[in-house]
Amino acid sequence: MTFFLRKIKSKPKKLLITRTDRIGDFVLTLPVFEAVSQQLNIEYSILCQEAVLPILENNPFLNSVISIKSTDSSEKVSEIIRRYNFDALLVLVNDSFSINLLPHLKHIPVRIGPLSKVKTLLYYSHPVIQKRSRSIQNEAEYNLELFKIFDHNINVQIKPKVYVETAEKEGFKNQFNDIQFELRKTIIFHSGMAGSALNWKDNKYEKLLRKLTDLDVNIILTGYSKQEHHRNKVLFEQQQNHRYIYNLTGNLNLRELIILYSLADIFVGPSTGPTHIANACNLKIFSFYPPIQVQSKTRWQPYLANSNIFTPNAVCNQKYKCIKEKCPEFYCMDQISVSEVFESILTETQN
Repeated sequence: MTFFLRKIKSKPKKLLITRTDRIGDFVLTLPVFEAVSQQLNIEYSILCQEAVLPILENNPFLNSVISIKSTDSSEKVSEIIRRYNFDALLVLVNDSFSINLLPHLKHIPVRIGPLSKVKTLLYYSHPVIQKRSRSIQNEAEYNLELFKIFDHNINVQIKPKVYVETAEKEGFKNQFNDIQFELRKTIIFHSGMAGSALNWKDNKYEKLLRKLTDLDVNIILTGYSKQEHHRNKVLFEQQQNHRYIYNLTGNLNLRELIILYSLADIFVGPSTGPTHIANACNLKIFSFYPPIQVQSKTRWQPYLANSNIFTPNAVCNQKYKCIKEKCPEFYCMDQISVSEVFESILTETQN
């Protein structure tokens, strides 16, 4: 539930919307931009990390974007913001960057944001009470609900979307011309994550990949980190007898990853940013989520996705993090069987 301590009497003329955290969180913000543009008809700008700009390319609902680097000081960013003469600010989440920036934005008369910390009472003229940690709805819905402060009944049924042009797809296919996207279905296999949630174990992914190589499909391994690079190198070498397996780990920037996903059919991976990108590219998703309250599929699964979400059938009383060996059901993610996941993917490849 969302509670507004004060409602806005009139719509702002120039609104700044901030979301300055990670890729997956930002993808779940995309419906906001469509809603503001199509339903509220407010001129707005987005404040976001420079790293997420590839997600916004070709988006028809954008007015303007102010991008920042993680190393930028609050003073520098606030000086840039002053030039725009915003009359309203909406902070979607109180991440560390936003909290540090807020004291420098008191020149904006209307300041809206979640009352998640006591000191935010000093910064927001219109604080909003949201208990996101209760995880009773999707993060995208929490974002969209904030706009009810404008006394407008926002339609929350807006799926995140990224926009890839035909020329981008053709350029990618020319660059990786050994991958025949038109001849068979393509599975993105992304087993790694940043570590913000529990994941399936490596040996489970390995067994699943071995089963998938029996199918007449393209399998493309993707990932970013050194750990993922090493793991996928091992997986790739183990499965080289399969003609249509490709390891693109570490070879793609974010925009190229988006283009690749727009050419694929199926995504396999955990609760991570690329899972949300896959949904924004309209892929069928097979993903693995833990039962921990703040990591749960209820809040963090890809929004309005065509998906099969696998969660262990475990009794979990933890709100924030796994207590590991202290839990009688540790490691609960092992309850998700390889056969169950494979059979679901097999059915999808036959459709």
